[in-house]
Amino acid sequence: MVQISCSPANAAPSLVALLSLFFTTSASPSEYNRHTGQSCWPSTKKWESFNSSLSGRLHRTVPYSATCYYSSPYYDPSACFVAAENYTTNQVRTDVYGAATSLNWEVCHAETCALNAASPSKSLSDDCHLGRLSSLYVDASEPKHVVTAVKFAKKHNLRVTVKNTGHDYFGRSTSPNTLAIWTHHMNTMKYHADFTASKCPVSNSQHIGEIGAGAQASSVYSYFQGFNMDVTGGNEGSVGLAGGFGQGGGHGVFGPSYGLMVDNAVEFDVVTADGQFRTINRCNDPELFWAMRGGGGGTFAILTSYRFQLHPAVDINVYQLEANFTLHGNETANYPALEQLLTQHATNQLVWSHHNISGHAYYWPTKAEIYLVLPSNDQTALKSLTSEFVSFVTNNPLIRVGKSTYTTYPKYTEFLQVTNKIAAKLTPGGIFGAVAGRLMPESLFETPHTVTDLVKAVLDGIRLSNKLLPKTSVSQVIMTTPVNHQNGDATSVNPAWRSALWHVLMTGGWTEQLGSLAEKELLETWLNTVEPMKELTPGGGCYLNEGHYLEPKWQETFFGSNYRELLRIKKKYDPDHFFDCWKCVGWQNSSEYVFFLFPGFSPGTVVGNKANCENQQRSSYSCYN
Repeated sequence: MVQISCSPANAAPSLVALLSLFFTTSASPSEYNRHTGQSCWPSTKKWESFNSSLSGRLHRTVPYSATCYYSSPYYDPSACFVAAENYTTNQVRTDVYGAATSLNWEVCHAETCALNAASPSKSLSDDCHLGRLSSLYVDASEPKHVVTAVKFAKKHNLRVTVKNTGHDYFGRSTSPNTLAIWTHHMNTMKYHADFTASKCPVSNSQHIGEIGAGAQASSVYSYFQGFNMDVTGGNEGSVGLAGGFGQGGGHGVFGPSYGLMVDNAVEFDVVTADGQFRTINRCNDPELFWAMRGGGGGTFAILTSYRFQLHPAVDINVYQLEANFTLHGNETANYPALEQLLTQHATNQLVWSHHNISGHAYYWPTKAEIYLVLPSNDQTALKSLTSEFVSFVTNNPLIRVGKSTYTTYPKYTEFLQVTNKIAAKLTPGGIFGAVAGRLMPESLFETPHTVTDLVKAVLDGIRLSNKLLPKTSVSQVIMTTPVNHQNGDATSVNPAWRSALWHVLMTGGWTEQLGSLAEKELLETWLNTVEPMKELTPGGGCYLNEGHYLEPKWQETFFGSNYRELLRIKKKYDPDHFFDCWKCVGWQNSSEYVFFLFPGFSPGTVVGNKANCENQQRSSYSCYN
């Protein structure tokens, strides 16, 4: 028997001591899982040599909150105060390797070094554990660091994980018993007024942006705003645009106008599983380029640079609604005001989307916040297209309007200040979360009958999510789909995006661990919040970055009809499954040790019934030769 354990984080911080701390793991079908108990595990001398080859960029992982634990050698009241003050701030958490934005993928069952987000200033007397974090990570700032790390891991059959900012609903960027490659500091940016693609004249263009793998949205938008250019990114400033966002789709308010971020991709620099640095585009490794334009991050190669089409900056016109609902008697169960508002929203959506109106709507049983966005220098168009909706809202006796305003922001970066505040309020970091999503196709918005069915399905999801997490659940209707950009077969993103008008997300959160069984039950049941929408959309899909990690039909749901071709390309460029992540293309290792630690996931090969990191065991183990 070989024991699987998450690693303690309270040992001395020297690299030599660190190298001796690697904990035991089990073998996996892909064979990249050596550990310190094996004769084939790299010696301390080899690790030190590896660190030297990286100019000292191999580091020991220190959990974000280690300074708050009395037993930790990093305990420091002053540093703890700073950590606690910024505990739920995603921008701060993304600047630390030892943190994830969602605690689901930072803690490992009972093993944690987290704080309670509701009371983060309280230092803890328990032991500080690494949880799901890797013990060692390479802080890559140049492509050569990635090449060196991949070659070392490949030579010694080590599992790797790739982390950018840690915005992750699937736990793909963190895993114990791995060598982590952190791309956060690969954050260079360039503007190409006239761009010449590598050995590919057909991809030559004007106004091309180039960003390193770790460049974050706020910095990217500000940089290219200086050239009077807009970027097809998202609405949360701390997200790394070139990571899972830019490789899995990448949606934002420019979606109806310019498409997804992958639609605007022109060229990538990547490091493949064989340790080769490549520049890929429509001419060089075109299959790999296609796969990485929508097939997901951490799957085919490690991206180091992303080049994409920019667009001349325009005004950002926004209609903002904040409203509460008047409730009487048992109407809290029927949600009449919410039903009417959703119906009016859905009825207008077809016209809005085809006139490039995007935005986000947040719905609760008793209130709503809606942001309708039109990127355009025509400051009258949004008012004209939304006047009927605004009239309905302001004259409905069941809806008490707190705010109903039109605002024009001359720069997208100014509107981002608004959306960052919304994200901080509704999707903070440092908490546990439940997420499920579904893309709702245009056909559901075409007749009153289909709109009724659509609204009923969304309401059913809201009822269940509110029952499961009554204080924190929020249902998001995201209107950023590329419905006006069919784009043929140029990208590998799920084709369901092209016909969708709504990307619906059911979300909720909590600040303290619930216990393994309670959390397992909650997360499994949360999958049912989108079941009514699935019944309306057979064969439909979900955004591969924003869905439920227990999705059973994940190949179809996340990748659609592109999965077969994506799998073929995966086998071509990574035949040994060197890159492997949860329900990514090619994932089949449901019995692999790194996936034992997912809440609610119980591989049949586990021996015993203890669902914690220190007691999960495998019945076999072998060293790969």
